[in-house]
Amino acid sequence: MTGPAVTSDWERLLSNIPLPEQNLVGIAAGAVLQRLVRSRLSAPSARVPVLFHAAGLAALGAGGTLVVWAWFAARGVRLATPGVLLTSGPYAFSRNPMYVGWALVHLGIGLMRGNCWILAALPAASAAVHREVLREEERLAGLFGDSYMKYRQGVPRYVGLRMSDPH
Repeated sequence: MTGPAVTSDWERLLSNIPLPEQNLVGIAAGAVLQRLVRSRLSAPSARVPVLFHAAGLAALGAGGTLVVWAWFAARGVRLATPGVLLTSGPYAFSRNPMYVGWALVHLGIGLMRGNCWILAALPAASAAVHREVLREEERLAGLFGDSYMKYRQGVPRYVGLRMSDPH
């Protein structure tokens, strides 16, 4: 009997990883455009590609770590239909740690590949993710009321910077 329970637990966990289509589309489009119109990050010396690669690897590692940490923090909550407000783990520092992590993964892939197209797609993908975040915030405010408003006042939307958050 442990087989079906384990399977359903893993299915629940795996279904709880929000894959940001915006970033995936930006990465895929960048890869296709690179094949059609080659454009690489320029390198005046042989050391610059190494620095791009190292920075990309750091961003990819940080982003992947953040996504996994957020995923584990949310393991008891169905993110699509949360019954509780997540405020611990990475959610104590960012209201959207998975989105921040995916943006870092996007950046890291672009830098490691030296692909200008993937990097150029990051702002558009981030803007599309931001629109989704705004919709999610409205839904969470409706679900959790004052608890969410207090959380929103104390924890930044993305990282430690407070962008104009009128609510």
